Amino acid sequence: MKKLFLMGSLLSFSLSSVAQTPVKTFEDLWSQFHQSSLSRQSLEEEKMAQSEAKARSERHWWPKAYVAGQWFSTNDPTQVFFNHLGQRSIEQTDFVVKNLNHPERKNFQTATLGLDMPVYEGGLKSQQVTMYEKLVRASELELKAKRTEEYSELGRHYGQLIIYHQQHAKLKNLKEELLKILKNYQVGAQSNPVGYSGFLGLKAVQNRMTGMLDEFALKIVQSKKWIQGKMNDESSWEVSSNQDIKEFFSKNLNPQSTQSYSTMLLAQELKASTLIEAKNMEKARFLPRVGLFAQSNLYQGQRDSSTSQVYGLYLMWEIFNNDSYGRLGEAAAKARSAEAKVAAYKQEEKITMDQLNEAKFTLDRNLELLNETDALMLEQTQNAMKLFRSGLLSALQLAEVLNRRVDLIQQKNQAQIQSVEVHSKIYQLMN
Repeated sequence: MKKLFLMGSLLSFSLSSVAQTPVKTFEDLWSQFHQSSLSRQSLEEEKMAQSEAKARSERHWWPKAYVAGQWFSTNDPTQVFFNHLGQRSIEQTDFVVKNLNHPERKNFQTATLGLDMPVYEGGLKSQQVTMYEKLVRASELELKAKRTEEYSELGRHYGQLIIYHQQHAKLKNLKEELLKILKNYQVGAQSNPVGYSGFLGLKAVQNRMTGMLDEFALKIVQSKKWIQGKMNDESSWEVSSNQDIKEFFSKNLNPQSTQSYSTMLLAQELKASTLIEAKNMEKARFLPRVGLFAQSNLYQGQRDSSTSQVYGLYLMWEIFNNDSYGRLGEAAAKARSAEAKVAAYKQEEKITMDQLNEAKFTLDRNLELLNETDALMLEQTQNAMKLFRSGLLSALQLAEVLNRRVDLIQQKNQAQIQSVEVHSKIYQLMN
């Protein structure tokens, strides 16, 4: 309790010296918030990685070039004979049976330069290109969705700061009026049960106000700490607390998009569709692969050196491979599962959106009534204090009026906080 009281005192001091503290608008904070977002940086790097993978896959038709070389010493009959043959330096003595079976150890060097250009790969690479194109677009949508999420979260905390500051100031002024009454008027003595009962009632209202002020102060500190932590900036600033909360909603949390589903859900839908390409890529395992190849060989030894060239067309067709068995069915099942999940997410999001719109309508109507009641209660409180000072109203009756006034401040604060949360969630789902 002491900690909360101290926090309230510190906040009261900071509010009294707000002129010395820079006021930052929501736009000011968002610019800094967005630039320092680690989540955004992570998604940008992920998008860059997907773009590199896409660019690499688009080069699948480029020929593969390779070079190989070796030096070796051998007395293996086959290698000695055929390397001499590769040098085009076969001699008559090489056909002597003894020399064929037991050649002397020879040293050789070979080098190979080759090209391999795929012509048809069963659609494997083209499907891979399509898959990476979708993944890049999904990464772009995820980046946009993260921006929207962080924007709405900052909007929620900034809106809460506006509300808590306004309600804190309103409650603080009311408490100051009450303290003046307790200080300047003899409310009642213990010998006067009616007057003393009213005094106790006013003291109870004072304690209630103190507790609510501490609670508002804590909420303000928590929201500011959250924003400062996300921006990695502990510098002092204040919000524009005289801003109308409805204007704040209209200016900063008004959805600009008419899309049916959230950007994050659209990104997940796009990712799920890549499993169709994955399924088609598995089909390529059972289709033939055709390509062109060319190779130049160099043979060098103690006798001579020579080159040879070979080029042609190759066909490879996997007839049976146990590792490939069942892969197509697995990929198809994963694709169906992902489609079902996306459909379920759409269903849940639509339900949530309908509930949020209904809540928004109810809260907006409730806040209009609360604003009207607030104006009436303010006038009633002012009249009650005048009547109390003139002796026409007892302290007990004044305590009852002040209690209802505090009830209304608390009720309006809760409704506004709920409204901020609803508006921020709607903004996130509709952008």
